Amino acid sequence: MSETTNGEIYTTKKGDVGWLTIANPQNRNAMNLSMYKMVPSAIHELVTSGIRIIIVKGEGDEAFGAGSDISEFAALRQKENSHIYDKAELEAHEAIERANVPTIAMIHGACRGGGLAIALACDLRYASEDASFAAPPAKLGIAFPHAALESLVATVGAAHANYLLLTASTIGSDEAYRIGLVHGVSDKSQLEQAVNSIADKICGLAPQSLSAAKTSLAYIAGKATTEDVESATDGCYNSNDYQEGIAAFLEKRAPNFDGT
Repeated sequence: MSETTNGEIYTTKKGDVGWLTIANPQNRNAMNLSMYKMVPSAIHELVTSGIRIIIVKGEGDEAFGAGSDISEFAALRQKENSHIYDKAELEAHEAIERANVPTIAMIHGACRGGGLAIALACDLRYASEDASFAAPPAKLGIAFPHAALESLVATVGAAHANYLLLTASTIGSDEAYRIGLVHGVSDKSQLEQAVNSIADKICGLAPQSLSAAKTSLAYIAGKATTEDVESATDGCYNSNDYQEGIAAFLEKRAPNFDGT
């Protein structure tokens, strides 16, 4: 059996906002191996196009991402070849996590397993009232991706991560908000508007400052070096946006940051 070819990861741009869409709606946007492999190049395409933020969403009305495509596992995720699948998952996670622009997961419906891992790679997560979340590897006899597990613990703390992983329980959006898994919950019809509002706010801030913040947060998590932090900090002081920010403050006007 070869890789499943249905499903895709595609990108679009609307002004300063880049959209990455998980598109496998006939399978509740389950991620297959070929889709995981598409994520790094999709992120690179968006970042190098000059966008200021990336929003990740699932296509259709049913799910953000219902997990990984289990129909592939018998052929593509066995002891002798599981490292290929695991590597693709890790590289997808890291591509989103290491993007030098802020990332938001816009979550509706099922967000489970591999879908939850994708959401956890994002900086911010906003959910609709119908969203549900689970880390169910224990129901399948596999391990939750380690990078996603690290992100889960960093996001909700060890106690809540223990509960989700060791019981394989499904929680709703209100509980996800209570434990800090998502940053906000909206009616499904208003979710995109709410996310766009946050995106607009972020796009009005200084891009290099946001990148420096992400670098410092990565350093705290052990995923960046002191040299990375120093370089990002120096980049802020050497930027035109720094001068614009000072001038705007002194002139009592809104700044106009251009990212240089």
